[in-house]
Amino acid sequence: MAMKKTNSFNGFLILTFICCNLSNFNAFAQKTNIWIVRVAETNPVVPGAANVSPGLSADGQERATALLKALKHEKLQAIYIPSGTPAQQTVYPLSAKVKLLPRVYTDSVGAFVKTLNRNFQGTNVLIAAQLKDILPLISQLGAEPPFDALNDEDYDLLFSITIDNNDKKDMMVSYYGKAHHVSEIPQQYLIEKYYPSYIAPINNH
Repeated sequence: MAMKKTNSFNGFLILTFICCNLSNFNAFAQKTNIWIVRVAETNPVVPGAANVSPGLSADGQERATALLKALKHEKLQAIYIPSGTPAQQTVYPLSAKVKLLPRVYTDSVGAFVKTLNRNFQGTNVLIAAQLKDILPLISQLGAEPPFDALNDEDYDLLFSITIDNNDKKDMMVSYYGKAHHVSEIPQQYLIEKYYPSYIAPINNH
């Protein structure tokens, strides 16, 4: 009887060891996914009201809804935005759906990326950024920017950076929502090649 109890206990220890190692392996192998979009289209600033945030235009509100459709199934763990009403409104439909309170980043791009690397490895993060910060963010995250520069009219670009457990970065881009861009995505970065069902339909110019 003692031998049977010992064998059962040893089997339990082996099973526990295997489960723990599988759990550790899954956590280690999990990829980091970071999506970056531009803060959506805003209303013109009213003369004499320079300190009043204009908020999103009708096109911007439509884009916020398109962002919800594009990322609502991506199991986000964090949403980051710059300060201001337009940024809050850009992510509001998505943040409300996935029940995440957006975090405001006020640091430099370099300091912000250090925060991401320190706190969000192996998770899914959305960043709604100002146009000037998008390419520096991509560079600081260690990926190759798909453009040398972005245009003031580039609103519909959805950037996706995947970082695996070997620190390999994959950079992909798509248009999302209603077409509003000047920059054409280089073929090698098109996300549709990898996730054809991932992108909401867009209207061509």
